[in-house]
Amino acid sequence: MDVLSSQTLRDLACSHGGPHVSIFLPTRRFAPDAVIENERRLKNLLKKARASLIASGLKPAEADALLARAHALAEDRMFWLEAKDGLALYIDGGTRAFRLPVPFEESVHVGERFRIRPLLAAPRADQRFYVLSLSLKRPRLLLGGPEGLRGLTVEEMPAGLEDALRWDDFEKRSLQFHTRTAAAPGGRRPAVFHGSGEPDPKEEITRYFRGIDRVLVEHLDEQVPVIVAAVDYLVPLYREVSGLKSLAPEAVTGSPDGLSDAELHARAFAIAENVFGQHKRASLERAVEQWASPRVVTDPLRVVEAAVERRVETLFVATDAELWGVWRNGDGAPEIHPSKQPGDEDLLDLASALTLQNNGAVHALAPEEMPKREPAIAVLRY
Repeated sequence: MDVLSSQTLRDLACSHGGPHVSIFLPTRRFAPDAVIENERRLKNLLKKARASLIASGLKPAEADALLARAHALAEDRMFWLEAKDGLALYIDGGTRAFRLPVPFEESVHVGERFRIRPLLAAPRADQRFYVLSLSLKRPRLLLGGPEGLRGLTVEEMPAGLEDALRWDDFEKRSLQFHTRTAAAPGGRRPAVFHGSGEPDPKEEITRYFRGIDRVLVEHLDEQVPVIVAAVDYLVPLYREVSGLKSLAPEAVTGSPDGLSDAELHARAFAIAENVFGQHKRASLERAVEQWASPRVVTDPLRVVEAAVERRVETLFVATDAELWGVWRNGDGAPEIHPSKQPGDEDLLDLASALTLQNNGAVHALAPEEMPKREPAIAVLRY
């Protein structure tokens, strides 16, 4: 099945002309009766899509041909075994299916382009992050994304504290041994000891972490956030020595060896989402700072107009906002309706698609996150 990335979303936004079917439904993860329920839901929505396609002018045979692949997926048991919380289907000449951890509201949309707003808040495959599981016995580096974690092999990374110290510079230890330059009677060189007591554990752990960090700084993509997973007292020790520019401010605390990969992923991904949201939050703060300037537009119709004119740099849309109507480019005033009418489209979805087509950024926010509870906010290029 298709993987949702930022580029995939942009490609969907750019697709237009001819019949486009967008289907969204909540799905249940694997359970004895989940496959039957998911299949039934999808088939009911495909019936609605078929009726809409015929109403738009397609012949029944043409509608059936267009939806054939989707019907095959609905009856494919193996497809449903990997169900998540929601399914998005996009059908034009081909069929693209996205199984995502998002419980979509059930809906069908038929028009000349795809509906994309339900995907705006979904996690993307290119939202990658590293997890550095810091154990004194078994450090691990993992690459994460929305779907889970996979281990990475870094040959130069120490296999554990003992391994790191075995190859480290032992002259730095607090207990030193060396021989005199002058021979003692009998030709033997007596040993001379300097210092006393056991090596400092904090110093040894710090040296161990430096060894790990040197390797990571050399090998990791500095644009990808790194999330440390370690017991509480180890996290600040690693931060003190780390030269990683992308180290996340939060960490997964507690023994990582006591977590399953699924548990580790869930906790790390929550931190990663905060990191990924930093750009969105910064953009929203800049919009608020410029609120009174002509570059910030909040009237929904003016937002759509600016998107049509390719002037939107960043668009924020409330997840519950809808603006149903018909937009006429230079051909009279738009028609706006309080609820969806035949031939209508969500004009905020149109604005989102046009912004993406023109390399702008689009963010979906919960209604309570939108300043002044505005349904849409556009920051203009000029």
